[in-house]
Amino acid sequence: MKSLMATIIIGIGNPVLTDDSVGIKVARALAQRLPAQKDTVIRELSAGGLRLMEALEGFEHAIIIDAIVTEGGEAGSVYRLTPSDLAKTRNTCSAHDASLVDALELGKSLGLMLPHEIGIWAIEAGDVRTFSEELTGPVQAAVPRVVEAVIRRLNESAGLAA
Repeated sequence: MKSLMATIIIGIGNPVLTDDSVGIKVARALAQRLPAQKDTVIRELSAGGLRLMEALEGFEHAIIIDAIVTEGGEAGSVYRLTPSDLAKTRNTCSAHDASLVDALELGKSLGLMLPHEIGIWAIEAGDVRTFSEELTGPVQAAVPRVVEAVIRRLNESAGLAA
């Protein structure tokens, strides 16, 4: 049986779509802050669903960082979620891909080695329609908070990166 690698950190987003890029920006900041370690991998993805499930394969733990748009949410707010939290929400998939929850269920049914623990940090986006490589002010201000929260989480987990 193939052994699992420790942790993958995935920043999701479109790098040229204003606040939608926040997951990628957090992943890049984490890559600068965390020393290179064989048991922690940091990746950027521009898609969720099935591609995300494929990226998670072979890891014991996963941290996913992405933008979120909620009704009445304040830009820059940070939410700590699990995949089961996403199962209770609407609009978590597109017509072109599966939701994360459905993709994980598919992966498990196929016998893929997927993480035992998946933590999601979602940052409330203010603008996901304007083409720009810059984040809006409130979302930019959330980046260091999320970076610190992820580093704290890694430090709290036995066997994970410091």
